[in-house]
Amino acid sequence: MKGLRKTITTAAIGVLAVNSLVMGGFVSGAEIVPGSLQVKEFRYLDKELDRISLEKTGEPDGTRDGHLSLLIDAGEGTEIKSIVLKTADRGGTDTGHGIWTTWKEPSDIGKYLLAVEHDGKTLNKTFKETLGSFKGVNQFDLYASDNNSMKDGEYYYLEITTSAGVIKSDVTPFADADTSYAPVLIREFSWTDLTQDKIGSAAFGEDGSTDGHFKLKLAFAQKTKVLSVILRPTDEDGKAVSAGIWRTNRAGVGWLLGLVQGNKIINTEFNKDVTAPVGNFRGSVTLDLYATNNGSIKNGQHYVIEVETQFGTVISQPVEFGNKESIHTDSTVFPFKTISLKLNAKEAAVDEKQVKLDVAPFSFEGRTMVPLRFVSEAFGAKVDWDKKASKVTIAKDGSKIELVINRKQAVVNGAAVQLDAPAITRNNVTLVPVRFVSESLQMKVFFDEGEIFITDAKEQ
Repeated sequence: MKGLRKTITTAAIGVLAVNSLVMGGFVSGAEIVPGSLQVKEFRYLDKELDRISLEKTGEPDGTRDGHLSLLIDAGEGTEIKSIVLKTADRGGTDTGHGIWTTWKEPSDIGKYLLAVEHDGKTLNKTFKETLGSFKGVNQFDLYASDNNSMKDGEYYYLEITTSAGVIKSDVTPFADADTSYAPVLIREFSWTDLTQDKIGSAAFGEDGSTDGHFKLKLAFAQKTKVLSVILRPTDEDGKAVSAGIWRTNRAGVGWLLGLVQGNKIINTEFNKDVTAPVGNFRGSVTLDLYATNNGSIKNGQHYVIEVETQFGTVISQPVEFGNKESIHTDSTVFPFKTISLKLNAKEAAVDEKQVKLDVAPFSFEGRTMVPLRFVSEAFGAKVDWDKKASKVTIAKDGSKIELVINRKQAVVNGAAVQLDAPAITRNNVTLVPVRFVSESLQMKVFFDEGEIFITDAKEQ
């Protein structure tokens, strides 16, 4: 199933920081200013979440944001004054379909916000004159609210203004993720009836029209924050049509989608805070969904359900209202493992199993450090310790990683790799930067309000 992608940061899939490859570009010869930072990789990742508006973060606007990844080497230290995202054709020529930027003058018109996150922290909640100074290898997540140019066929590039000049990246094509990392499966989505009057356009209560009634069964691999649930009319192939939209949060246009679990109404009305989540869920959950009929809920119309979580969004196949044979089901066994940790806390979890750590994750030199053996072995890697050489070796699925304590260099599959923070020991526990160990083992990292999630999910 193709997954679409509030406050999360994701590490790019694969070994971005390890290999330092420029995988997203189709144009060679990006402009580099001598002595300043270098763009190691720039690519479009997905369009899964709605977390910003055109001018501010934390304000969902009803459209999913473009999510891009930027990997740089800032050398001994470089100030990044601004980053501008522009559209281009495959050859790198500007197309003028949109400009997103971290800073603009009040008189600038037609420029939208480019939100930048670094290790789980938003650097610019709105337009900001400078993003700060950086050293060594840094990975950023970029978010741009869709202005109708985040779609197939579009290409993008960056102009990064530093204290030394302007660097232009290669172009990267639009990419809608084929995979979702949300630890939730839509076990069943089906229509039920059009006979009850339980909800109005913005709150539960009769409004004189019968409601579209749907059934939704979900399975969560772990405790998961659901940010929103959206009912969207489509054609039989799942492409959106202009027949209205029902949602649990009032971001953008649409009517209230009411969720009922057993006899409990989960969302009695639109929450005044559009960023407030629907709630936290775990295990198997069955919901009744109610959508006031705006005239478009009728036999023959198709619908999909979207479940947006802190990790990403999962979407059902289209279901035809009135057709008893039309039902979405998924009996997939969860094909992945997820571990969760908290900064400065020894409590952790591997899927639903609680674990006590000897040393809690913490920040060191601006990097999040996690226990190497715990993370590696949780995902099936073998860890060996050479006390004489102060060297740790991790092996998994043909990959081999070698680290020496207090040294900012590692060896990954025989190749030397520079680290942005060295491996260190605390109470005889080896800790490493979370991005390095996770990406070296081809896993994905999420940060969410002090929590760290690492998953080896590949697809749903």
